[in-house]
Amino acid sequence: MKARKAYPLLAGAALAVLGGGWLPFSDFQRPVQAERVEAIDPGGFGILDGMTFASELGPEGKPSDVKDTLVFADGLFVSMECERRCNYPARPYFVRQNGDKIEFVSETRCPDKDARIVWHGTVEDDTISGTFTWTVARWYWTIEKEFWFEGTLAEPDTPVARL
Repeated sequence: MKARKAYPLLAGAALAVLGGGWLPFSDFQRPVQAERVEAIDPGGFGILDGMTFASELGPEGKPSDVKDTLVFADGLFVSMECERRCNYPARPYFVRQNGDKIEFVSETRCPDKDARIVWHGTVEDDTISGTFTWTVARWYWTIEKEFWFEGTLAEPDTPVARL
């Protein structure tokens, strides 16, 4: 009698799909939306433009482990550390006014791998705070990690790379 070949990789993938942990690919293509979003005007300017924040960030529930510079310019938002580490580009940000606070959201994708970061933050007076979700999608699993950030408005003469 001939021995049958086992296909453990295919069996594992089928179990993962049948186990309910599978998300359709279309979920990774959905844009982030906020209620009453202020559109950035055609000139490419946003309400937070010209603000640069010296910030710290870290994994949710843990202390800060990275210093960062968060920049709003020309209707775009970028984390200088994320740009340095994985070439995440500056992307449009969307805002809404909530009392004295300005809430923003921005999504950026790494051009070198299937990874994205979705930022949700609040700017109030000279401070910024919020969370971001880093997601890496693979055909066989998805890694999703939550981080926090907070910072203060940087001095106007702080050198920052042009967006």
